[in-house]
Formats: sequence, structure tokens, C-alpha cells
Amino acid sequence: MPEIKYGIIATEKFAEPKNWEIWDAPNNEEVLYQYFPEGTCLCPRSSYPDFFKLHLITIPNKKVVELKCLKLWINSFRNVGISHENLTYKIANTLFEVLKLKYIFVLMEYSPRGNLTTFPMTELLDDHFNSGLREEVSIIKRKILNKII
Repeated sequence: MPEIKYGIIATEKFAEPKNWEIWDAPNNEEVLYQYFPEGTCLCPRSSYPDFFKLHLITIPNKKVVELKCLKLWINSFRNVGISHENLTYKIANTLFEVLKLKYIFVLMEYSPRGNLTTFPMTELLDDHFNSGLREEVSIIKRKILNKII
């Protein structure tokens, strides 16, 4: 029987948010920008791989996820058949709900396939989002978009 590699075991474990390490966020309000330069999922129609770069902007409320858990969760989509748009929303909504974030912006930068490049993006904010960090978030979003588009 072939040995199951530790990366497969870890990725499968952290595919479930209930297994994540969740930490207390700092008491000060801050904007987090995180960039994952390599991610994959599968086209739900052809099962060909879709390659993406992931940009996350979040404002934590009370909780943050440990970065290794986050990385392995993103890697867990490697064998999942899901559309670009649905994966973008799934990432945003899962993080928003599990961490009870004040704000999240997700931009997925997919590699061209069939002479088409896709940049799905979504934004979620809680009902009481009234942050003095709106301008900082806008600046980061503009820098990302100016860089890739």
C-alpha cells in the first residue's frame, strides 16, 4: 500500500474549518492584506486545473486564523471542481462567517485559459462596519487592481 504523504493528510484536515487554529485578534483595529501566489482548483466542466493567485483584505473582529491552517485550506481546493466565481465567494463567505470578520475583500487572479483571463472579486462587511480604515482598504484595493489590470 502506498504511503500517504503528510501534505495530503494536512490538507485534508484543514479543508474543514472546524479543524483550524483560531486565535484572538489584536485589540487594535487593523487591515490585513494577504497574498497567496499559487492556488489551484478544477474546472467543474472539464476537470482541467485552474491556477490562481489569491488576494485577501480583511479587518478582523475578534478572531484570526493561524496562517498555516489558512494556507492548507486554500491548498485543499486543488482537487475540487468549482467555478471561479463560486470559489471566490466560498473563500470570502467561509472566512467571514467562521472568523466573524468586520470586512473581507477577495480577488482571485486566474491564469488565462482559452484566451480569457478572469478576475472575480467579492466584498462582504458586517452590519455595523463603520471603520476609520475604509480609506486604507480603498488604497490597498486600488494598488492591487492597478498592478494586475
